[in-house]
Amino acid sequence: MGANEPRKRVAVIGTGMAGLVTAYILRSDAQGRYDVEVFEKQDKLSLDSASYNLSAQDSAGKQAERLDLPMRTFAAGYYEGLKRMYDYLGIPYGSLRFIYSLSNMPATATQQASPYYMHASNNHQIPPLRPDGLSWAGWLIEVCYLAICYYWFKACCFFVPPKTVESCGAEETLRQYVERIMLPSYYVKHYFLPVFASVATCSHDALMDFPALDLVDYGRRTFRKNHYTVLGGVQHVEKKLSENLTCRLGTEVTAVENIGTKVQISWTDTRDGKRSERLFDHVVLAVTPDVVGSIFQPLRSAMAAVPTTTVESVVHRDFSKILDSSRSLWKQVNLKPGDSAPHPLHMCSNATATETIHEHPSSALITTYPITPIDAEKVLYTATFTRVLRSSTSRQIVNQIFSQHRSGEEKSQLWRNGDGNVWLVGGWCWDGMVLLEGCLASATRVANALDVEVPWMKGSFL
Repeated sequence: MGANEPRKRVAVIGTGMAGLVTAYILRSDAQGRYDVEVFEKQDKLSLDSASYNLSAQDSAGKQAERLDLPMRTFAAGYYEGLKRMYDYLGIPYGSLRFIYSLSNMPATATQQASPYYMHASNNHQIPPLRPDGLSWAGWLIEVCYLAICYYWFKACCFFVPPKTVESCGAEETLRQYVERIMLPSYYVKHYFLPVFASVATCSHDALMDFPALDLVDYGRRTFRKNHYTVLGGVQHVEKKLSENLTCRLGTEVTAVENIGTKVQISWTDTRDGKRSERLFDHVVLAVTPDVVGSIFQPLRSAMAAVPTTTVESVVHRDFSKILDSSRSLWKQVNLKPGDSAPHPLHMCSNATATETIHEHPSSALITTYPITPIDAEKVLYTATFTRVLRSSTSRQIVNQIFSQHRSGEEKSQLWRNGDGNVWLVGGWCWDGMVLLEGCLASATRVANALDVEVPWMKGSFL
């Protein structure tokens, strides 16, 4: 940067993973060309805002703990950008020992769910655990059937590409893809949908409307890869990314508008109602599509076609639905000296959805996407968050927004990322599952466009 060249002013709206990563990268510019200011509607940064501090009293006399809501596990192979960033920042992560139990919702509220299959993460329990009530012969048949279906789907992920608009002129949904590859309906209902609906945090029907490419790509890239989680919680990530960050908390942005060569932000102070506005050289929108559409007029119509849903995570002590299945899990676990206690994760499904119940070692339960009533007197905390979903239509819209190819006619009709120095980042701002890796990919895209080197993409982190 020239000695007399003024620094560019950049506003980042939103302090989730995408917003904080983008702000960190631009503030780390080796040439010092950018002054970054972050806007957040809440009175605290949002990356860790939904998490819960479990007091020593709540954790049955144990040390107070921070519970991540939602749980943020990640897999090697798919989350390569996230993993490189954690390594660069020195964020500790490891492979927790999860035991997944799959069950169907009981017919009556007085019955408990009975698992029909149990699986240990990263295969730390070999052979698989056998649920109570299932004979050895029945269990062996189930395991063999599951193995055949699982490896058939994985083979299809590598050798049977989904149809896309780019390849065939039409987008193939997940529903159409599993029918085309003849994945058995029993496997789809009892294994495929519960697991992937838990990853995507949505109903079974919503998942089946996803572009098949999303799930196939995820299945291919995570095959035989370990899963990890940040040790001590995502609070450590938030702290690292926000060091020396200039942040306006309690400011609700109401409009983003192009004014000449600048971008104007209008906002309201959530504490005193005062309205303000300011001009910036660049504005980065690190918020969900519904919020983008409400504050940025050029994308109002397009964002209405990107589906979202509201998801709940509940911290509670209502053990009434899992006591029997937990006993079934624990009595089969073979712990060696020095092994950490496994984390049971119960996936219980009805015909339309799957709820997950995480038995935390602190003796608290965390239910995400609850579909059965939880005793209100045993609820410690409830968090709600917006989940961005995928569809064939939304995939086309997102890909058009981030496409690098445009004709003269398209330029006048369709807003593209970066037009008027306005940028989009987020887990939904790439062609893939709406997960944390999308946050890193979209933040990197902005950095590349502004000619800023991403710290963890150089040297030994390349």
